[in-house]
Amino acid sequence: MALALNTKTREDFAASQVEMTRTWYDNLLRSGRDVEAHVAGRRAAYLDRWREAARYIGKGGRVIDIGGGNLFADQFAFFRSMDWDYWYADIGAEEVAASRALGVTHGFDPTNFSQRFNHELDYPPESFNGVFSSHCIEHSMDLALTLAQVNQLLKPGGNFVMSVPFGFDAQPNHPYFLDETEWMILLEDSGFTIRAFQVGAEYPEIGQDLMIAARKTGAPGPLRLDLARHHKSNFTFHDFRASNVRATGTKIEKEDRLILDGADWRLSLGVPAGACEILPLFLRHDWSGIVSVRGGGETAIADLFRLYPAALPVRLTLSKPLAKDQTVEIAPVGRHPASQGSQAVFTGFLVR
Repeated sequence: MALALNTKTREDFAASQVEMTRTWYDNLLRSGRDVEAHVAGRRAAYLDRWREAARYIGKGGRVIDIGGGNLFADQFAFFRSMDWDYWYADIGAEEVAASRALGVTHGFDPTNFSQRFNHELDYPPESFNGVFSSHCIEHSMDLALTLAQVNQLLKPGGNFVMSVPFGFDAQPNHPYFLDETEWMILLEDSGFTIRAFQVGAEYPEIGQDLMIAARKTGAPGPLRLDLARHHKSNFTFHDFRASNVRATGTKIEKEDRLILDGADWRLSLGVPAGACEILPLFLRHDWSGIVSVRGGGETAIADLFRLYPAALPVRLTLSKPLAKDQTVEIAPVGRHPASQGSQAVFTGFLVR
């Protein structure tokens, strides 16, 4: 299956964000889980994120929550304990209305709650001491602009604490795919100094994510990353079950991935003429090995081993676009000394 990951219009993007939240809750209801216990666990994790952020933001001052979602009473009690002038922005009208109403009952100014995109943060410059955002920044239609605006609305020395997923997923509301280092490079180039970062499994259903605490130390500068090379809309995605993917050797096909094991497996990817970059996608973990990717006269060698799993590409960049349809060959070439195996867990590939 080939899928063009198209950029959404502003209105479609907003609607899809709201639908994503509703779908999450509907799926939870259908899952057969104890919904009340699951929501309570998620809220406790979210409050822990706020407590962690408070270590960097400190007491007092004005703090804005970008992508606050559906707030709950314990959060407002915590904001009070921190003596924060709390502000809130979210894309969902229902979420804004519900959080505003609850905030009023806890003594917060209703005008502090607004509906807006995270790349349209048109507050007065240098008006906040702290910015908090959990699983919202990655939804930006213009990531460079979002980070520049976060910088602009912070006072000099103000702190930005954010949490994001990392790696590639097929979620259309995550326009970019970045690893942990690339996220931190973006923050540094956006005028921040990294104070701390951690990878953890705070939320029950998403696995690992990345928390970064950063201090504003300057103005945004030139970006070292070409974000066009990390934006899904510039690529076509080919699922591992697509007709132009051929796997041989020891393999196990799962619902969402193909597990290749041992030394005898091979992958052949049919790539169309005109391609200039081919990005095979692997779920990397502590059983992963080392692979070679060859095609178009170029070779990339990648060690897929990671202590915690993430879906990340191996990037094969060609010196010139393919003149005709060609095959890219992938094979195992070794094993990381700390790995428990030499697997390659393949999910598909990107082409542009």
